[in-house]
Amino acid sequence: MKKLKARFPNLTNSDLKVCAYLQLNLSTKEIAQLMNISVRGVDISRYRLRKKFQLSRQQSLNDFLNTIT
Repeated sequence: MKKLKARFPNLTNSDLKVCAYLQLNLSTKEIAQLMNISVRGVDISRYRLRKKFQLSRQQSLNDFLNTIT
């Protein structure tokens, strides 16, 4: 998480939570339950993370996060 925060200082706490859950290979449904938000809310968070990381739709968000750590 420290590497992620250092490389992308504009990430919010909720962004970091979603990143942590994605690194644990949790499903969108499981993340939604843990964060007390809707599944659609998790999808929007993932979209915003892709935008902040400047990833294309072909690149996997999980793979990107695993290469950083």
